[in-house]
Amino acid sequence: MKLLSTILTSFALSITFTSSLSADNTFTPSSNTKLAVEYTINGNIDKDFFEFSKKGTEAVGFYLNDPHHNVNIVYEQQVGATSLNQLSFSSLVNDSIARPLMNIDPRIGGFTPFNLVIYRKKSDNKTVLTHIMPAAALDVLQITDTDVRKTFIKMFEPLDAAIEKRYPNALKSYTKIQGFAKKTMMNFEIPFERQEDIDEFFEEFQEIFENRFETKGYIIAGFYNMKESLNSEDDEDEGAMPGYAAYVVYSLCHVPFSYTIFDGKNPMPQAAIFAPCSMYVYIKEGENKIVIGMPTLGAWAAALAITDKEKLAKIAQLDTEIPAIIYALGGIDTDNQNPLLRK
Repeated sequence: MKLLSTILTSFALSITFTSSLSADNTFTPSSNTKLAVEYTINGNIDKDFFEFSKKGTEAVGFYLNDPHHNVNIVYEQQVGATSLNQLSFSSLVNDSIARPLMNIDPRIGGFTPFNLVIYRKKSDNKTVLTHIMPAAALDVLQITDTDVRKTFIKMFEPLDAAIEKRYPNALKSYTKIQGFAKKTMMNFEIPFERQEDIDEFFEEFQEIFENRFETKGYIIAGFYNMKESLNSEDDEDEGAMPGYAAYVVYSLCHVPFSYTIFDGKNPMPQAAIFAPCSMYVYIKEGENKIVIGMPTLGAWAAALAITDKEKLAKIAQLDTEIPAIIYALGGIDTDNQNPLLRK
């Protein structure tokens, strides 16, 4: 537990810093009203879609990372029932575009990778493909930089064009944003003592970090190393992200939570655009702190106007439980500002 001791020693010295942070930040969302795009297709297209999610998306610059097919079968096996004939997650990342954006605002990791969802309810024979609208993702992250927003939004255009070309008879529609939570992001820093070997230190931290979440019933449903990605043209460590000692994104899953939201009573499979939860974890070169961030689950509730009491209880549970796990590792709350601009 040498590493944890190193972290907690620095944590004790940082308590006075946290008390000075303000709880709220003023942020005005953009004029965008579209939360997600939906493509509705009659019948079962699962086999063709799974092929598209790998090869079709790759053709337009995206990499399929840790896909999870037929999650509805997992629900049936673990819970004993499902209202869905299909629910699958395809986590996509275009790191050749996203990595340079992280040099401007690292919070992009809150939706990088993002989820391309396919679902079909038992109550009808209609398959829905859906993903979050990039402007909505940026508003949840509270990113205002004009260049970042323009580039991130444009990144999605070839993907939608490819979907529309593949499925020309699909009915295109949009899920509307119902509102924004007061707190759309959770942000933390974990200070640590200066290390001679930052790579070894970070690897040890990741092992402890993952174990803490797994012992609380979470699944590491995906992992993407942005710093050392081999899927973009610039694949050398000193290339696209020279200012980072490390930058990884975890995809967190909690089966009882996801079943309660996407399936079960009053199912909302359309909420899967937010899942699995992308949590970014990074260390900047020359800094003695681990930075962590992810959208709150309350952001889901506000955006989709969730009112079901059981769903809201699960949302509140995770929005309490996830920070508690990070606090136990020495984490301290920080404001949701661009960390690269924080003085």
